[in-house]
Parts: sequence; C-alpha cells; structure tokens
Amino acid sequence: MDPAGTTSADPNPAGDPDPGQPAFHIALRAAIEARGLTLERLHVRLAQRGIQVSAASLSYWQHGRTRPERPDSLRALDVLEEVLGVATGSLRSLLGPRRPPGPRSLRGTVADRPEELMGVGEPLTRLLDQLPRSRNNDLDLVSQHECVTVDAHRRIAEVSSTALAAARRDGVDRYYTVYQGDPGCDVRRMEVEAVRDCTVGRVLRDPAAGLLVGELLLGWELARGDTHLFGFRITDGTAVSTIHSHGFRYRVSQFVLQVRFSAAAVPIRVDGFAQTTLDGDLRPTGQLHLTPHHTAQLVCSDADPGGAGIAWTWE
Repeated sequence: MDPAGTTSADPNPAGDPDPGQPAFHIALRAAIEARGLTLERLHVRLAQRGIQVSAASLSYWQHGRTRPERPDSLRALDVLEEVLGVATGSLRSLLGPRRPPGPRSLRGTVADRPEELMGVGEPLTRLLDQLPRSRNNDLDLVSQHECVTVDAHRRIAEVSSTALAAARRDGVDRYYTVYQGDPGCDVRRMEVEAVRDCTVGRVLRDPAAGLLVGELLLGWELARGDTHLFGFRITDGTAVSTIHSHGFRYRVSQFVLQVRFSAAAVPIRVDGFAQTTLDGDLRPTGQLHLTPHHTAQLVCSDADPGGAGIAWTWE
C-alpha cells in the first residue's frame, strides 16, 4: 500500500495543551478572519518582514492539516502573531508539546504504519483494520506517475495514477491506495475507478475525516520479482484546493507528479515541496514552471519515505 493524496490531518494531532482552549488551527483561522486578510496578502506582509511562509502553508496551518514545528516555522509564527495583532505567544502556546522526532522520521518500524505517514490517526486506523492485508509491504513501486486535474472551479476533479510495481513475495494480487480530500470535501461522492490492468475491490470511506481507502485487484498472483503495470483514478471535485501531496511508505525509484489546471483557473504561482509526514511542515523545494499547457510537474528519483507535493497560489 502506498498512501497518496491531499491530506487534512486530525484537526488537533498533538492534542490541546489545555482542553478549555481552542485548537491552534481554530484560533489561527479566527485571528486571520478578524484581521480581514487574505492568505496571499498575509504571505506578502510576512515577506515584508523577512519571513517566507507560503500561502499554501498558511492554509494548511489554519485548517489543522499541518502545524509549525521547525525553528524557522516557529519564528514565522512569532511574526505572524504580530501581523495579526494578537498577544505575543498566544498562538504558539496552543501548539502543545513538540512531537518526538524519532517516531515521525518514517525510518524503521514507523514506515509499517500508514497512519503515521498520513498523520490522520484513528480514522485511518479504523478503515485499515477492516482490510487485514492493507498494511503489508508486498510491493515495491519501481515508478509512479500521478496526474492531478484541477477544474474551472479550483477543485481537484480527479487524481489519476499509473504505477509499475514489483512483488516482494509470492502470491501478491492487490494494491491499496489512501486518499484524503480537502477541508469541506464530500467523500461520499468520491469514486475509485480502474483504468488499466486492475479492477476495483473494496472501497471504504470516513466522511467525517474525508478519507477514502481503495483496494485495486491486479487480476493475478505475482511471484516474487514479477512486475505489473496498472492504472487507476480517484474522482473528487468536491472542495476548493491549493495543494496536493503524495506519501511514500518506502523508497520509490521514480515518482512524477503533474498538476493540470483548467484554462479558466490558472494559478499565479506554483511551488514544489517535501514533507517528513503529510501533516508536517512543508519544506519548499523551489518554484515550478507553469507550461503553456497549464501544467506543472515535480520529478523525484529514489524518493525516501515521506511526502512530496505541489502547491499553488490563486490570484
């Protein structure tokens, strides 16, 4: 199984430092709304003070999908409090204790648990527990090409994926994918569709968490070392998005992520990023070129466990 998709992690993954206080993301969103600033304008205000935080990162923070953890992100938070006109330390105090770096590194045993990579926790655990083989490391992904289509309404309409997989043992006959939609999505309207040399098995959903787990049946039992090329897509189109990230439990030889925008909804900027886990800080990897075909792509070779993705900024 190779979890993939946009993520909107457990709204308070670290737990509130005080049950009587609001979660960090709720307080941040309220402060931004009270100030009346768009995320892009907030990004500009921070940049004027020498702080580089993308609008995508700010969106992730205010929706509880990630939280500031690295030293530079915490410094940015201090300046953000000043820009928003809230008391010094009022937002930082809601972060709670920093998560231990060891278990979140995805080295060793953590890679065996998709929940740690996705950062979703119990909702994903409940779904995977219904699919006993879903946590197995049965396949190596030799290569994977994922194409995200953004429609005229700025929604991710679909995510299509073509993968070349190699069996790690005898008898492998299926692959599992995990997808989590953006805040406000309707997972009940999402579908998993087979495109090439596979069929759809069980599809489980958690509407509250915006989670979907899909089972792809390969149609035959691979022997150890056998390869299989297959393709599938997930249709969404239920929420506005500014980002797409893909998680790897194990090293992938080559991963290509392409985002294709409708001509009626072309962003003003597109950036690549990496993550240790899909609810962790976005580590910018550079601005991406938007082609005349309204596409941007990110290529990763020998991608380590963790995440990679593309974020975009609307005008």
